[in-house]
Amino acid sequence: MNQTPAPATTTPGATALTGPRQRNDAVAFFRESVRSRQATGAVAPSGSPLAQRLAAPLPAPSGRSPLRVLEVGAGTGTVTRALAERIGPGDRLDTVEINPLFVRLLTEALRTDPVLAAASEQIRIVPESICHTPLPANSYDVIVSCLPFMNFAPDTVRCLLERYMAALAPGGHLTFFGYLGTLPLRTLFARRTEAARHRAVAAVLAELSDRYDDGGGGGVVWRNLPPARVTHLRAPQPCADAADSHSSGHRSR
Repeated sequence: MNQTPAPATTTPGATALTGPRQRNDAVAFFRESVRSRQATGAVAPSGSPLAQRLAAPLPAPSGRSPLRVLEVGAGTGTVTRALAERIGPGDRLDTVEINPLFVRLLTEALRTDPVLAAASEQIRIVPESICHTPLPANSYDVIVSCLPFMNFAPDTVRCLLERYMAALAPGGHLTFFGYLGTLPLRTLFARRTEAARHRAVAAVLAELSDRYDDGGGGGVVWRNLPPARVTHLRAPQPCADAADSHSSGHRSR
């Protein structure tokens, strides 16, 4: 589910599914991962614990205003389903996926999956690369990215994350994840240039995380194969102290 044209390259997770659809989605995901490893970033959709952690910034609908939610790299719809469980009647969920097979599976799931069907009026599937998707400033309250950042070029990762943060409303939430152990493995076994690219991507992620991390919501999801680290960032809010100071200065004149 590569959303970028960059030649440098996860997979969502969600509430557990059972029965034929779960098996069909897993088979489809595996086939796509074999066909295009860089684009898909994993060999299977992630599990329910990871999906729920990624969707956690979206609060329950009762007692709040309608929210605008963006999911990037929906895959077969496992995180989409976790988000659909949380959206309310006035919310909007845009889910971006470039892989045509995954788009067909998502479209079918909006009709056949009970959770997705119940929220289908609020879900819009965007079948294109996130690089081609307009992201106006302050257009989303929550963004969940399931892209395999470690497979991309460092500049692509920086561009994507900065676009996400600019698209968030003040105080909005961004979550994404990466699998544990990929950096030491690639450092040991990959070509020198590939290992250097991987380290550069890790540095970009660390820099952006330090800048926007609000100190909560992330952590390691051990009940996933492989285990994954979730990162939770938050867009800056207007500084109330500065606003108060500015208004006091006006009053004192």
